[in-house]
Amino acid sequence: MDPSISSETLQLRLSAENFREQLQAQPKKDPRIVSVQIEISNEHFLLIPQSYDSVTYRLGFLEKALGEHALVGKEIHVQPIEQEGANLVFLVPSDWKDLISAHFPFAKIEYTHLLAKCLMKKEQQLTLFVFGNLAFASLYQSQKLQLANVFPFETSIELAFYLQSIRDAFSLNWNLYPPLLVEGSEEISDAHLYQIPYVSS
Repeated sequence: MDPSISSETLQLRLSAENFREQLQAQPKKDPRIVSVQIEISNEHFLLIPQSYDSVTYRLGFLEKALGEHALVGKEIHVQPIEQEGANLVFLVPSDWKDLISAHFPFAKIEYTHLLAKCLMKKEQQLTLFVFGNLAFASLYQSQKLQLANVFPFETSIELAFYLQSIRDAFSLNWNLYPPLLVEGSEEISDAHLYQIPYVSS
């Protein structure tokens, strides 16, 4: 590459809903783009303790948790979550990877998963990251991870139901520890209608 051309790093958050739109919005085969960081938003993941994770058993864990058909046409990626001593194992559609590689032929491409953002905070409260119609959630109590999951929803009522279910299951006192919203869509603002407080990070 010509040293006079400045290099660039792109950061993209991709989901099934926005994949083609996001990719088409980026310059194609641009030699200035040398690094692309892809953040995947989907339900196809599993948090596996590193002491149990291996290439030999990983496929079996995923098939058991997600169903064997969930792996068809997808590739496995692994993101270490060191503070938990675990690996966030997630799936990326193979055709996505082919299209991304063709679009950015000069770039090093790195894949991470959106759930990891919730696992970076260990406050004793429910941490939420809402993107599109997926709500990623983690919960720590006494510095120990109790919950790491994703909840698909279509309406703010459904989102409120999931949050209330978590509150009841873990006996959460939202007067002391309201849910922490890392990032969210407009649906979370409607949560006040269902007596769900939250604070923003």
